[in-house]
Amino acid sequence: MPVIVEEFKQSLKMTEAEEPLDLFFYRPIAFVLVKAIYRSPITPNQVTLLSGLLGVAAAWCFSRGLPLLGWGAACYAAANILDCSDGQLARLQCSGTQFGRVIDGVTDYVASVAIFVGIGIGFSATGDPMWLLVIAAGISSAVHALFFDHHQNEFITVVRGEQNSLSRERERYEETIRLAEQSHHAFLTISFLRLYVGYLRLQQRVYRARSEKTLDPEKYRQRNGRMIRLWSFLGPTTNRSLLCVCALVARIDVYLWIVLFAGNLWLIVCTFLQRRIYRQLHREM
Repeated sequence: MPVIVEEFKQSLKMTEAEEPLDLFFYRPIAFVLVKAIYRSPITPNQVTLLSGLLGVAAAWCFSRGLPLLGWGAACYAAANILDCSDGQLARLQCSGTQFGRVIDGVTDYVASVAIFVGIGIGFSATGDPMWLLVIAAGISSAVHALFFDHHQNEFITVVRGEQNSLSRERERYEETIRLAEQSHHAFLTISFLRLYVGYLRLQQRVYRARSEKTLDPEKYRQRNGRMIRLWSFLGPTTNRSLLCVCALVARIDVYLWIVLFAGNLWLIVCTFLQRRIYRQLHREM
């Protein structure tokens, strides 16, 4: 049993930075799946693509309205389990690649866009078009994911003693693009890599004031241990699980209002608290 527990921990990014629903529900299920397949020829990228297909299938179910909402919830929950599995599989196989990370991100965003399009079509089919609400909630959901992704990555890299991670990661991907262009790799591969570099540039612009600052890992961990938990409620797994629950009770409209109002209020509160913590850390430097 201790060996299994240790393997499970090794398959995670970092226990403290995981979303609670991932840590206690989705990732344990995903780990069982990973243990069953990690010696097989199945690759993390194949798992990622299957996750994306299930996400699109969920979107199609939501577009059909009430009769298929339960199936949509089941497909989206399964998609999230596989979304956890690809990273765990890559870490256990030591087979993770830069391109794999890009594919994971692109697949997530394609599935997320499809979900909101499907929801919008589903409402329109009932004669109650809610496109303005759907679009506002969709944009809010993307912003929440951006903020959580940044703070999760920052927590992991600072605690591990890695500094200026955004700049270094951007440099690595730009070098990968340069080498790919020289070796005439597929246009699609280079395009995906450029998309991820653009995402990194966006994060650097948003967090330019502190993206190059060096923070003390132990002090940062002490100050942000609870804060990363607060940010986690804006993470994609929490968002998807809320949608699944609302779909099961046939109240996707409630999901949209929660994302738009409660989600954005939570974002404002977290941003305020996080800035206080940064000011405290910088005074102690």
